[in-house]
Amino acid sequence: MTKTTLTVTLLSDLHIGTGTKLLHGIDWLTYRNGFTYIADDTQLMNTILDRAQADGQNEFEVIEAITGMRLGDLIDAGWLVREDFEADSKLFLYRLKGEPTTNEIREQLKSVYGKPYLPGSSLKGAIRTILATVAAKEMSPSLDNLGNRRTWAAQPVEAELFGKGGSRINANQDLGRAIQIGDSNEVDFDSLRMRRTHVYPTASNNRQGYSRGVDIDLETIIKGTQFTLSLNTPNGLLENRHTPFDERRQQELNHWPQRAKWLENLAKHGREYARNLLIQEVTYFEPRRDVPAVHAFYDEMVTRFTKLKKNQFMLQLGWGGGWHTKTLNEYVKKDARRFEEIISQYRLDPTGDRKVGEIFPKSRHLLRRSDGKLAEAIGWCQIEIDDVSK
Repeated sequence: MTKTTLTVTLLSDLHIGTGTKLLHGIDWLTYRNGFTYIADDTQLMNTILDRAQADGQNEFEVIEAITGMRLGDLIDAGWLVREDFEADSKLFLYRLKGEPTTNEIREQLKSVYGKPYLPGSSLKGAIRTILATVAAKEMSPSLDNLGNRRTWAAQPVEAELFGKGGSRINANQDLGRAIQIGDSNEVDFDSLRMRRTHVYPTASNNRQGYSRGVDIDLETIIKGTQFTLSLNTPNGLLENRHTPFDERRQQELNHWPQRAKWLENLAKHGREYARNLLIQEVTYFEPRRDVPAVHAFYDEMVTRFTKLKKNQFMLQLGWGGGWHTKTLNEYVKKDARRFEEIISQYRLDPTGDRKVGEIFPKSRHLLRRSDGKLAEAIGWCQIEIDDVSK
């Protein structure tokens, strides 16, 4: 078993969502001190009833009175007081620095203990994309026999790159089995922020008319946060001579050793992938003079890239990356005609206003600063690989 430690340092805020939208007045509220408080419903109810009982009020009458009240109503009615909004308040799960500008907040993924962390599955998915990019250059998979459904469209390609071919990849033959990444350490709530983000460009013409773009409030893990994860690779899965399986099983895995070098050179391939992505992003923003802070951010990212060590590379994780960081982006675009067919076949342009040959995807996810100006792209990180043992 090869054991490797991955140290992930966030170069910009990260959002990996749960799919849940926290609603104003029900799940959260802001208070005078500039923080957003995420409610603990059970603690709130128990505390209110304890206070009512201490005042000699009837419990059932209190329950009837507060049923249907929003969090702001509880303040107005005197059930919540200023002292309840302290940093260590037991009535709230946690508080976020910052105040939303919309009525909902997209929730950040947390552990079973309610703490922010980086799931190994997210990092594994990003590494899989890097390896797929390398594999596609070597093997030139066909894009003519993709699946009918968008969710499963890439399975024939994955089967060719990571397995033994066919319409679907067999889990027992998938090179991904050799990539076992555990979840990271948890970090404190101080690492969470309420951040306003923007789906850029800020304006576009679509079928419904002129749009100024979309702002979204997110929980994010702040820039500078560091995570440690373990990457374990069973030697027997990569080295055919060490595979302790019967002959039939061994034959199934014969394709793995030739692919092992992709994983063994992960940092190198990761830097090449990051280089291409940075070129793409710099090229995308170069003519867009309305976002000077984004230009400065990518100047910083390029400078950082030039100083990477041999065991380091960069990635864009989570919601910030979008379609082009989670697919065989550059490989698919080599055949312009087929690429346009794929966009149409799988309805990848939800607005319907994209013209053939135009840039795709056309939007990016950017942070807004406190002054409202657009700043860096979210989800960028640096990864350092350190071998522990073999």
